[in-house]
This record gives sequence, C-alpha cells and structure tokens, in this order.
Amino acid sequence: MIPFAPLRVLAGSCAMSILGGAALAAPPEMAPDAAPSGTQVETDAAPAVPKVIVTSQRREQALQEVPAAVTAIDAKELSRRQIGDIKALSANAPSLLISDTPVGKNNMIIGMRGIAPTSISSNNDPTVGIYVNGVYYARTAGANAAMVDMDAVEVIRGPQGTLFGRNTIGGALNMTTRAPQQAFEGSLTAGVGNFDQRALTGILNLPLGKATALRLVADGLRHEGYGRSAPLGEQLGDEDRRYFRASLRSRPLRDLLVDLTYDKFSSDAASQVWIVNYFDPAIAARTLAPVAQYVQDGGYTSQAGFNPRNTTDVSNSTATLRWNTGPATLKSISAYRHLSTVSGYDLDATPVFVNQLQRYAVSGHQFTQELQVYGNAMEDRLDWIAGAYYFSEGLRDSSLVTTPSGANTLGRLNAFDSRQTSASVFGQLSYAVLPQLRATAGARLVRDEREVDYSTPRYLLQSGTMLAGNAGCALAAAGLDQGGCHYVPPALHARYTPWTLGLDYKLGSDTLVYGKVSRGFRSGGFQPGGATSAFGYAPFDKEQVMSYEAGSKMELLEHRLRLNLAAYLAKYKDIQQITPQFPPGSTTTISSVMNAGDATVKGLELDAVLRLADLSLSAGIGLTDPEFDNGPFKGLTFVTTAKTTAAVGADYPLVTPLGQLDLHLDYNWRSKVAYFQPVNTNTLPFQALTAGQVASNTQPAFGLLNAMATLKLAGDRTRVSLWAKNLAGKYYWARSNSFYIQGYNNQTPGDPRTFGIKLELRF
Repeated sequence: MIPFAPLRVLAGSCAMSILGGAALAAPPEMAPDAAPSGTQVETDAAPAVPKVIVTSQRREQALQEVPAAVTAIDAKELSRRQIGDIKALSANAPSLLISDTPVGKNNMIIGMRGIAPTSISSNNDPTVGIYVNGVYYARTAGANAAMVDMDAVEVIRGPQGTLFGRNTIGGALNMTTRAPQQAFEGSLTAGVGNFDQRALTGILNLPLGKATALRLVADGLRHEGYGRSAPLGEQLGDEDRRYFRASLRSRPLRDLLVDLTYDKFSSDAASQVWIVNYFDPAIAARTLAPVAQYVQDGGYTSQAGFNPRNTTDVSNSTATLRWNTGPATLKSISAYRHLSTVSGYDLDATPVFVNQLQRYAVSGHQFTQELQVYGNAMEDRLDWIAGAYYFSEGLRDSSLVTTPSGANTLGRLNAFDSRQTSASVFGQLSYAVLPQLRATAGARLVRDEREVDYSTPRYLLQSGTMLAGNAGCALAAAGLDQGGCHYVPPALHARYTPWTLGLDYKLGSDTLVYGKVSRGFRSGGFQPGGATSAFGYAPFDKEQVMSYEAGSKMELLEHRLRLNLAAYLAKYKDIQQITPQFPPGSTTTISSVMNAGDATVKGLELDAVLRLADLSLSAGIGLTDPEFDNGPFKGLTFVTTAKTTAAVGADYPLVTPLGQLDLHLDYNWRSKVAYFQPVNTNTLPFQALTAGQVASNTQPAFGLLNAMATLKLAGDRTRVSLWAKNLAGKYYWARSNSFYIQGYNNQTPGDPRTFGIKLELRF
C-alpha cells in the first residue's frame, strides 16, 4: 500500500477542494518572486531591522502584527546559526528545550515553558506539536530530519490548540520549506570537518512552463562518531544520514494553486556514548555489583559491551491546494506519513551483561486531512478562518530487553499495536473594534478515540521457548491475558474544546500590546506495557491548561531595535507524569504515566534584534518558574526544564579585496537541568533522591559558543565558509538515564568541539 500513498493523498485533497470550487473569482497572478513566509524584507534603508513574515496564525502576517510569543528564524539565519536539524533549535529560542532520548538522536523530547513529556511511548502524545508545511507530525521518532532549503522556522510558545490542533499544550514548531520558483536556479554545497565529517547538498529549481515549477533537494551527512567502546574497539555515535525532497508547484487554473511535496529521510547510526556515572551499593542488588568498577567521570570512551545500529526511515507525501474565490480562500492539506525506526543500547553501559535494550522499534503511518477557509470582511475590519481536521494513526511499538538468567538469556518483549483517530472543527475571528483595538476569539471542537492491543511474552532468547505459567506472560501475571498473551482494554474516547480570547492595541505604528487567555489540552492515553499487575495497565486522562499571557512588540530607535516581550502564567490540571507507584497490596513499585496533580508555571521571555550600522546583534532570554501545586511531586523540581535560557548573537560584514566576509558568533546558555523524576522508589511515602543520585541526574549550567566566517566570491555565486560548533570544547550531557531502583545511573555526553569548511556554488 505504501507506494500508492502519494496518489491517495492527491486524490483525497482534490476531492475536498472540488467541493468548494463552484464560485471562483480571479485572484492576483501567482507571484513566484514574492517574499515567501519567514523571509526578512528590508522596510527601510539599513540599518533598520528587517520585516519578518510568519504564518503562526495560519496565514501570512508581519511578525510584529501577531499578538503571541513567536520566535521566527528565516533561511539566512538558519544557515548562519548552523541549525541543521530540529534539535538545534533548542539553543535559538527562549524557553525551548530539546534533548536526546536513550534510544538515539532521531527521537527527541521537546519541552517548552517548563512542560515536557516524560514518556516517548507511542501510547503517549507530545506537549509541543511539530508542523511542516502545515502538516502535524504526531511522533518525534524520525522527526529530527535535516533542515535544508527551508523558508523559515517559527517557535510559537503557549497553547496553540485553536488553530494548530492536537497536542500543542506547550506550543508548536511551525516549519516551511522553500517552494518552487519560476526561475532556473540551484546550488551545490560540499563540506568536510573533523571526525571525518563529509557533507554534500544539492538544490535544483526547474521552471516547467509558465505555470509549473519543480524543486529538488538532496542532502547527505556522514561522520565517524564522537566516542568509542573500549571493550568492543568500535566507534560510537557515528552517523550516516540522507535526505531527499521533491516539490512541484503548479497553477492549472488562474485561481488554483497546487503544491505537491514528497520527502524521504534515512539515517544509520551506532549507539550513543553511554557512561556509568553513579553506583550506590546500598541500593544496588548483588547481581549488579560488577557495575561499580566501571563508574567514570566524563569522557567519550564508553565501557558498553553492546553496540546496536540505530536506523530511521521516514517518508512524507503532501498535497496542498489553494483556491481563491474572491471574498475567501479555500485551502486543503492532505498528507500521508510513514515511519520506521529501530534502535537499542546497553542499559548498564558496561561489558558486564546486566541489562540490554536489544531492540526498540516503532513503525506505522499517519494520515491527515485539513480543510480551511479564510478571508476578511467588513472593509477589512474582520479577519476570519474556519476549518475541519481529521487525523488517523496506526503504530506498532515494541521493545526487547534482555537480562542474564542462569545459563540462558531472558528476553522480555513489551509490544503493542496502537490506533487513534481525531476529528475536529475550528474557527477564529479577529475584529477591529476600534482602528487601533482588535479583539480575537477562537475555539476548536475535538473528538478523540484511542485503542491498543498489548502483547508481552517472556522467553529464553537462545531457544525461543516461552517461560511457563504466569512467568511467560506479564499479562497473565496481571490477570489480563485474553488468550495468546494479548490484552485489549476498552477504547478511550474524549471530547474537549481548546479556545482562545485576546485583545491587542496599537500604540502608534511601531508598538503593539496584547493580552490573551487560552485553554489547551493534551490527549490521554495508555501505558507502554510490561507491568505485572493490572494496576500497571490503567489508562490516564487528558491533561489541560489555562494560560494567561501579556506582551508587547516594539520597534524603537527609528526601527533599529526590535524588542518583543511576553509574560505568562499557566495553570495545569491533571498533569501527565511518569510516577512511581505501589499497587494495592504490593511492596514492589512500578512506574507508569498518571495524572499526577496540578502545577503552575510562570515566566518571562524576551526576543531582541539591534542594528548598529553594519553590526547586527540578537538576544533571547527565557525565565521559567514551574511548581507542582499538589500531588506526589509537590515540593520537587520539574524534569527536563531549565529555569533560565539565554542566547546572544552578532553578525558583522567586512569588505575585503576578494569579496565580502560575513562574520557570525553566537553563544547560548542554560541553567541546570534535572533529567529524571526526583524520587526514590524504594520507600513509601516517596523520599527525595540521595545527593549522589541528584548530582548524577542533573546537568549543571553550561553555555556553548559557535562561530562561522563566510567569504562571498564572484558576486555571491561562490561562498567559502569556515565553521565551528562548541568552539570552547565544553563537556556537557545530552541526556542522563536513571536506574534508581537498581542503584546506578548513566549519561550520554553532548557533541564535542566540531569544525570544518564548506564550499557553496550557486547558479
């Protein structure tokens, strides 16, 4: 079925658009050379800050006209800041934190304004939505694809459930790729760097007649890895990734614009560099005692005795149709996504066989269909948008953990098939009550359904023999086996209504002040599976937030300074957290996702750009103050959250005899981050972790310095760039992993200093 996915997408989108195509007026001609979304357009002679166009309200608007906290990074800035994938955004927007997961760099945990998911299971949903060309990506698995030939990236903070839909309770990442243009153009970029890095990118834009254009993008990156396994003598953390995208834009009718896009991302990498950094013999079982001799402090050499390959294959097919009917525009977005990821790692990070995640795999697909209609009325005093949305997803999620068992190896398979659908209708109005005062109101009616089929057999790995009795099936031990070690709980059904209300006021032509209140939700779900009691399979309910935000957007000093400020207060209810629990009548803890009480998050954010003659300066600051109001975590810290994030950058051009030399420098800093739940599961009531456990699970504050110098030759047709990331060689953790009930923790370090040179030829 997969080879026909693009045809199904196109057929579905055309069918939806034809329904609304009865009355067409003549819209303006397609302007292929117009500034695309996200492009910075000079409004005045330098040194004024450039105008930025965004689509955070699902239509093109100037950034300074949008009453919301948005950080927009255009194509030029993406290149200068060396943002090559989604994870690199973490250092470039206030209150955004993106970290690795234990199962590889192509799976991410994304948090914003203090809220991050504590589970990456396919049974749970993210807190920050990823959107590419208007299409929602439900899984972060495989989403960390190459960001090449992009128009813009927008980091939209705060609940976005009205216009962006599902699971944007913390915010949304809105990305737009470069559309085909009515001009022959292209580029070829080749680069090399340390760690034997090799990179090659090709872009070709082909006009196909007066009304059609094709754009092709191919990108590849390979390096040998930043660490090694001493016992195996093998490289760790190497990467070989490939990306291809084909985009076709056509105007078959004067009023109809069609965009078809297909992209494919593949990655093959070794395991990350995992290092044991903590061992407590008072907690650890006797069988884990050999782990103690491998504890180390830092470095990029692991003692892991298992190095599986981590592979990712993702493809996306999208058809977008825009039909201008005169008073309104009808837009249809149809998309099909297929993903397959396989990963694993040595859980104990030692040559001693204690625990291994032999294989963690996620495979499946999603289909989405969105129909929008929008326009303005009442002499442009009223802007409006309405629409309908459908989402369907089917996934297979499985993990195989192996442990020694006498002379054999015990395999524990936790697998489930998950299916979910979501349907919604939405609308939003913005009305100019007075020439300078605008009111906004919007809402979305959502209906979700979720199903799961668990399968959790246990067997001897060498022979494949199922263990006898309840020992052979965790579901049987829990009294839930419905035959063949399967359990299908009742489906989950949910209805909820995210909404937003706001006012904004223009203080002259250069200042906008606004206030808004939003209600957001994150859908409920099922447990990952593997528990030995029915208590461990209990589903959890939706999470919800009431968010209050006030801000201002200003251009000062004769448009030389852009200063955007936002303050917010978010009240979370039924917050979803992985929580250690004692099942009734049991003395053994289990960890499962539950609605663990309420929380309050307060914060301030700043985005600034300053032009001083040829010197451009930028800065971003996020202050986050999260606190649990009640529940089992009251008084404890939030995980995967930095209370302070800050970034500064500088750009300066120099005129040389060879051509213009553009110099760029940026520095990003974050305060300390705790990565896992700060409770000790061996006692009831829960006690705080020991000092050693806290230290080994907490990344101290750190900053990273990056730089790039680009020389433009032959009228900017040739560019030579020298670049460096983590220029100061800072050692830090990308993630820590806690086995607190067993008494040891491990960590994976972030990327070391990398540097290189690249040559770009434009035509």
